[in-house]
Amino acid sequence: MFKSKILLILTLSIILPAPCLAVNFYDGTKPAKGLYFLTYSSLYYADKTTDSKGKTSKNDYNYKKFEELFRLCYYTPDLVFTAFIPIGRVESGLYDTSSKGIGDVNLGAGYFLPVKKTDILPMLFVKLATGEYDSNKSVNYGTNQYDIKPVIFLYKSMGRLSIDAAVKYYFRTENPGTKVSPGNETYLQCLLGWQLTKAVKAGPSINWMKSENQKNDGTEIERSRRESLSVGGDVYLRLPVLSLTLTYLRDIQSENTTKGDFFQIKTCYKF
Repeated sequence: MFKSKILLILTLSIILPAPCLAVNFYDGTKPAKGLYFLTYSSLYYADKTTDSKGKTSKNDYNYKKFEELFRLCYYTPDLVFTAFIPIGRVESGLYDTSSKGIGDVNLGAGYFLPVKKTDILPMLFVKLATGEYDSNKSVNYGTNQYDIKPVIFLYKSMGRLSIDAAVKYYFRTENPGTKVSPGNETYLQCLLGWQLTKAVKAGPSINWMKSENQKNDGTEIERSRRESLSVGGDVYLRLPVLSLTLTYLRDIQSENTTKGDFFQIKTCYKF
């Protein structure tokens, strides 16, 4: 009975991948003071899942996550306040189930450090348990648990070359319905950019994540940690009324999670 429960928990950890927003161009730069509205339209598709050794455990998972993420940002000369509201749908063809609706809302605030020639932005985000969740479903859009997420963004420009980077650590709390803690997560992300024209920038991107072991009612589950390495790139376009960023990432390595492709279109408007 205990082994069956553990297997169920590990299965759910695979069924609930949550691709973290990759760092984009200018995420950590200090813009002009004012209110900004951003949208992130994304699709994550994965047909494979992996085990704790990175070997394929399922070839026909057919997982899809469609999401429209709406974000408001307000910048003062040194402070930034932001809120994310996601709306989307997740589905698994293998389990013939889906979940949709409003996702987990994120609130955040940060402060630009007084450093010359490099923008460094520490931020603190809180993810609320507002998303659609049903404990009887094998996939859910919401997670039914809170996260506390300290993040440090960095932006450095060197002529036509730029570096955007982020270090993220997610404190993931227990799901009160299942008594399972997903395991805290560490992210390292980097994006190199080359200014092709005044309005166009492009470059390669890398995104690495590693989690701690999950816990079941406070007891650590061995070999349940997740890890993924994704590579791809961004293309940035500065248009007359908005900016547009196209992102693609492919999972080239994964353990205890899905292995797929991530596509995103990001827009940014200044009021």
